[in-house]
Amino acid sequence: MGAKAIAEAAVRSGLEAYFGYPITPSSEIMENISVLYGEKRYPWFKVFLQSASEIESVNMLFGAGAAGYVSMTATSGPGLSLMAEGISYAYASEVPFLIIDVNRGGPGLGNVAPEQSDISFVLNSLGHGGVKPIVLAPHTVQESMEHVHKGFELAFTYRIPVIMLTDALIVHMYDTVEWEPPYIVKPKVEWAARGRNYGPRHIINSIYLDPPELKGNKEKLLQKQKEIDKIAESECFMCYDDLDVLYIAIGISARISKEAVLKLRKKGVKAGLFRPITLSPLDKNSILKYSSHAEKIVSVEMNEGQLAQEIMRITRKDVEVLPYLGGYIPDVEEVAEAWK
Repeated sequence: MGAKAIAEAAVRSGLEAYFGYPITPSSEIMENISVLYGEKRYPWFKVFLQSASEIESVNMLFGAGAAGYVSMTATSGPGLSLMAEGISYAYASEVPFLIIDVNRGGPGLGNVAPEQSDISFVLNSLGHGGVKPIVLAPHTVQESMEHVHKGFELAFTYRIPVIMLTDALIVHMYDTVEWEPPYIVKPKVEWAARGRNYGPRHIINSIYLDPPELKGNKEKLLQKQKEIDKIAESECFMCYDDLDVLYIAIGISARISKEAVLKLRKKGVKAGLFRPITLSPLDKNSILKYSSHAEKIVSVEMNEGQLAQEIMRITRKDVEVLPYLGGYIPDVEEVAEAWK
């Protein structure tokens, strides 16, 4: 099960502290991690704590991350909204941690069915003051496990909050996975606030009352963002030649769209799928490259077209949206028919 695979990947990758508040459809991740807490084979997993709210969770993540510990939580849209302020503090303070956002129907409380309704939120408004975390978007259970490990590595490499954006289908579906022997993320934390017994004292801070100081901190973060932009990653499935149609999708929508592309290829239609692996940073160069060879672009989304807006902003080309709202799941035949 996706939730169990994510939990195993987190603990095997060296998870030291989990802080969370249950919220459907992410709760199974927390439940599976709780089962692993206390197992002798994972002696590094020291803290599992159910907080009283998502606001508490994100501030606990801040504390653990500031002390250099590998920490994470899992939540869904309403919970992520409550975490936005803490994510902004962590971004400004260069504090690393991982948040898994299991998308559900929105806005508001919406429902607990799968959607991909947080794309615009995580890309454009996840925290005040120009916050831009790294955002990963797996489309299989296998890739979800890999992205958990990658998320920890990126968080500590760049000292930044990392979001893994997924959906309820991937978290709840069953799939076959392969996992190498446990390999632990061992971050270098000379910068961490570990207390006087661990060496020099370090200050972790997000408030700069003097304008020149704040300006200097923001310029440093902007320079770091230029380095992060170089890690942009994507997949283009069956993009062999000039395309009749280029589909764009993430998560379960991408997995379903691959089936549609295969069906169209058998019929002689030149179809391909562009799949962002990192939603932030987006692989702009690849988007421009493949979209320039396509007669038509179709974005398959479990929302009203949030990813399409990002693609149009980059390509300046029209993108047709195939929206699935409220928990409805893309249909392979409908996706294939959208090329016409």
